[in-house]
Amino acid sequence: MSKIRSVFIATVTIPFLAMAAAAFDFEIKSQNLRLISALSENPDLLAFYEKRNFEPVWTGGDADSLTRVQALLAMLRIAPGHGLPYGEADIQHLNALFGQISGPGGREIAEAEMAKFFVRFATAMHSGAVEPASVTKHISRNRQPLAVAELFAGINGLNPAGFLTSLAPDTLQYQQLRKTLKRLDFTIAHGGWGRLVRAQSLSPGEQGEAVVQLRNRLIRMGYLSMSSAIGYSGGLVFAVKRFQKDHGLEPDGIADAKTLAAINVEPVERRKQIIAALERERWLNRPRGEQHIRVNIADFQADVIHGGRSVFNTRVVVGQSAGSLQTPEFSDEMTYVVINPSWNVPRSIATGELLPKLQADATASPELLFIHPETGIVDRNSVDLAKYNSRDFPFQLKQPPGPNNALGQVKFMFPNRFNVYMHDTPLRGLFQRETRSFSHGCIRVHRAQDFAHFLLAQRFEKPGDIWKNTLASGDEKIINLAEPLPVHIIYRTAFIGDSGRVNYRNDIYGRDALVYSALARMSVPSS
Repeated sequence: MSKIRSVFIATVTIPFLAMAAAAFDFEIKSQNLRLISALSENPDLLAFYEKRNFEPVWTGGDADSLTRVQALLAMLRIAPGHGLPYGEADIQHLNALFGQISGPGGREIAEAEMAKFFVRFATAMHSGAVEPASVTKHISRNRQPLAVAELFAGINGLNPAGFLTSLAPDTLQYQQLRKTLKRLDFTIAHGGWGRLVRAQSLSPGEQGEAVVQLRNRLIRMGYLSMSSAIGYSGGLVFAVKRFQKDHGLEPDGIADAKTLAAINVEPVERRKQIIAALERERWLNRPRGEQHIRVNIADFQADVIHGGRSVFNTRVVVGQSAGSLQTPEFSDEMTYVVINPSWNVPRSIATGELLPKLQADATASPELLFIHPETGIVDRNSVDLAKYNSRDFPFQLKQPPGPNNALGQVKFMFPNRFNVYMHDTPLRGLFQRETRSFSHGCIRVHRAQDFAHFLLAQRFEKPGDIWKNTLASGDEKIINLAEPLPVHIIYRTAFIGDSGRVNYRNDIYGRDALVYSALARMSVPSS
């Protein structure tokens, strides 16, 4: 090649290559700008893509991108089995996005929409689809979702499908609730639990059509083997007792009005409770403490859980159903107990309940102390109660330690913004009721002394002596626990009991209905 020809080729090729490179660089920058624009309202996602120089995760066209997309679509197909508001409609939407990739800016739009959808879905699978505080002010449950970088590290790993599966809680409760949901879906698809029991009440020894309806319904529910018996005896009595125990009813074998009302609840309604329970389990998808206290408001029970099993159980009384008196849901740490507690009466109780009683009878509750914010304790006999109302009553009321103290002999403290705690009570009769929602929000403990012994035993060799000596002194005393103990106040109207069978309770505060409605508004799958 001549020197002149070589120079000519160089003078033509170098500018052409430079122009091509500039055009390619311009196109890359344009693509990045389109992706930046599409992610502008999601700073975490934008930061993730900036860090990887805007390399696509979903729309790269390579085998790895395809594997990620297929894993996500497969997970969406089984999302209804988790009670999550995702499914076939979302699969169609994502497929439509990929169908538009060839259009102007289609790839960047698809990448951004896939990324946002993935984070939303993965968070729902791991930590719940609904923000707890949006349901009601009585739920203060702080979810702990995985960070965007952690989510993408998982989906970009060697096993995207395995990562997506691992997002859901791995607790036995969650696994068994999912199995229950599957069984309910099958039952609903095949006619439910049969005819309702048409009776006000039924007792052992009776016969008739209503007894047959009871028998057949319990067979369909799995409480009774196939039988042609027409009398209310033997196996049917035992089946009713098992049903009652699983539904928080007195297991006496008599199908009274409450029992029949529970038996006549249709599976589609029980399904809603299971879906709400699954969502609540996702809200708590984090370490709860090797040993922790669990209070189930709807079950009126408190347990100390160690290594996944209950090592201490007691009945409890919870807040009334009136809005301001409901026991809230939250988690905290118990740090100390108070033996021989005083009761600083909340102002709402002092002015709303006690003041009217004292105005009607000035000698009522003689142990109450009247405390003025400026002068301290005053002689209550010098107070003209008739001149005050709930707005201008200037005193704080305090009940010192004693046999009639509203907090009983001990209170268990986990300081929180709700001012809710667990405590003993002199009103022992309420613990015999099936429905135990009578307090002003705090949690009254049936086996309070045993609970105190259990906690003190983790610090003292002779907790009984500590208890007796402190109680005998009559003095209020704070005793710190050996170490803080996590407390989880939950609300489960559906849960797996010790028997391995699903248990149902009444939605005493109507909160599960709210949780389900919130999911339904997000198109939760329904039968």
